[in-house]
Amino acid sequence: MKFKVSGSNRESGARMTLEFEAESRAAAERKATNAGMSVNRVEEISEGHVGHAADPSTARRSSGPGSVAKLIQILILLAIIAAVFHFWPQIMHRIRK
Repeated sequence: MKFKVSGSNRESGARMTLEFEAESRAAAERKATNAGMSVNRVEEISEGHVGHAADPSTARRSSGPGSVAKLIQILILLAIIAAVFHFWPQIMHRIRK
């Protein structure tokens, strides 16, 4: 089967598109990775059929429960830092007594 692999060059970050004859999507992705590409997308282009398979590492970048939890953690940390700065003079006053 023939596959079209899209991604970027690992060294320069330039966009790349390569076409490979491979046994499977995974084999096409391995060939592209060995050619120095960070794979974003694999499409099957043989027999007029175009199928898509996203790279698993890019699937985690989408917003989801993990992203929301991370955002909440960051907001809590920022609130704690803001509270410390707000109450810092009072804290120092009590320490000096």
